[in-house]
Amino acid sequence: MRVTTGMIYDSGLASIQKQNSQLLNTQQQVATGRRILTPSDDPVASARALEVSQSKSVNALYISNQGYANDALKLVDSKLSAATDLVTYVRTRAVESGNGAYTAAEQSTIASDLKEQFSALQGIANSQDSTGEFVFAGYRSNAQPFIGGLAGGVTYQGDQGARTLQISSSRNLPITSSGDDIFNNIRAANGSAFALSGAGNTGTAMTSAMSLSSYNGHSYAVSVGAGPTYQVFDSTNDPTHASPIVPTVTASGSDTTLGFAGVSLTLTGTANAGDTFSVSNVASTFDVIGNFVSALSSGNKAVTQFGGRQAIAGMDAAQDSISRVQSGVGSRMVEVETQESVNGDLALQYDETLSRLEDADYAKVVSDLTQQKLFLEAAQQSFLKVSNLSLFNFLN
Repeated sequence: MRVTTGMIYDSGLASIQKQNSQLLNTQQQVATGRRILTPSDDPVASARALEVSQSKSVNALYISNQGYANDALKLVDSKLSAATDLVTYVRTRAVESGNGAYTAAEQSTIASDLKEQFSALQGIANSQDSTGEFVFAGYRSNAQPFIGGLAGGVTYQGDQGARTLQISSSRNLPITSSGDDIFNNIRAANGSAFALSGAGNTGTAMTSAMSLSSYNGHSYAVSVGAGPTYQVFDSTNDPTHASPIVPTVTASGSDTTLGFAGVSLTLTGTANAGDTFSVSNVASTFDVIGNFVSALSSGNKAVTQFGGRQAIAGMDAAQDSISRVQSGVGSRMVEVETQESVNGDLALQYDETLSRLEDADYAKVVSDLTQQKLFLEAAQQSFLKVSNLSLFNFLN
């Protein structure tokens, strides 16, 4: 085969360009510390590194969610602790109100104090987080959960849901609790019940005594008609109040005693048409405090004493309800801490795997860089020597 001058120049140029390319690739490995600069450098390792990088990104998201979950749970825990302190204070005042030496004015002073505590508890129940979402509203986090007040009663506007965050591939962690479950579902001790007046009652009648005999644990609603007349409804079995129960009614002075379903309920004062009363083993913390405030303001000793006993039992039940939820919050905080440790270890493992797959061996790449530099210089010098070989150099 005849070798032409053009072939010599093309071959030399290709050799120099190849050496330049290899030298540039090695120089970039040295500069970046990465062995794989493009997928073609190591297709298998590149594919594996992509998988690990994606897993690492997902793990980082879980770690971020764990931080958010921990902050949210700490907020809930602090609000529940504040609610516990307030409920304990109300109970203390209820015990204090039982002092037989207290005058009506002193009982009224306690009532004024508890009005402020009522508002404070409602404020806690309507707590918001740093983003403005209501903590105890369930899924309806943009709506204020507890509306109303002492005069007309407090109504829950949230739902029963609990917002969650995914802190691992298999765990969606609840970070809030339903305010209805915490504040509106306090339970009386076994065999007892709460007897409460409707917050919107216009008459002066209030519960002054109650006795239970073979109480079945159902919720009963007492409705006052003109006269006054009384109807009782079993709200547990008859939630639409379609079938009234006619109670036995016994009047004695300002007291009216109603007998129904093993319950003897005494009302002191005058009941107006439209007034309501309830007997149930489940009540709202706000209703119990509101009834106690009204009892303290009534000026009737029997009403005040009964309201105090109801308040003590109610605050004990409220403490149990809050403690139950707070215990769950504490357990979830421990779970988050454990998961943070697990995901932290995973992040370290992912970093080690990526380093093994992608990072350059500096001893090797520096050696390769020196060797390739030598090859390039040899290619340049050899091309220079060969290009000078021409017959025209021998013609004079």
